[in-house]
Amino acid sequence: FGVLILEMFTGKRPTNELFGGSCTLHSYTKSALPEKVLDIADQSILHNGLRVGFLVVECLTLVLEVGLKCCEEYPTNRLATSVATKKLISIRERFFKSRRTARR
Repeated sequence: FGVLILEMFTGKRPTNELFGGSCTLHSYTKSALPEKVLDIADQSILHNGLRVGFLVVECLTLVLEVGLKCCEEYPTNRLATSVATKKLISIRERFFKSRRTARR
């Protein structure tokens, strides 16, 4: 579940030529958060009519953090899918609520 989230929001697959040796999709994402989230985010997300502001950066960071927690090396450290789903729904609601409020 976590790898899928990382793939969708970075636009990179675990088999991407960028990754090899000790560099993985997980380590690539983890090393970029939170300061460089826009550098690793899939550009198609950012060029979808969204104004890239604090809200977008914050929500992208939170989503990627959920993805990272879901694919921790040790299963006991991983976020349960049900918990991850609740966190993602909460992030989505926060994002759309803030956007609706900003339009008024």
